[in-house]
Amino acid sequence: MDDWLNKPVKTRERPKKRGIVEYVDAEHIVVYFTAPRKERLIFTSKEAFFHKLEFIEETPT
Repeated sequence: MDDWLNKPVKTRERPKKRGIVEYVDAEHIVVYFTAPRKERLIFTSKEAFFHKLEFIEETPT
């Protein structure tokens, strides 16, 4: 799960939010949202994380 650090994510449903994975350990996943406003959200399981969020696929330019 360490490869999740600093990966961009977005919410699956409204309200649409974008952010990055800020912290990962066995018990918590912390996401720092930057758009539309700055806030942190703490998930207590991978299931809850994937239910609400998805990774943004980065396309090489």
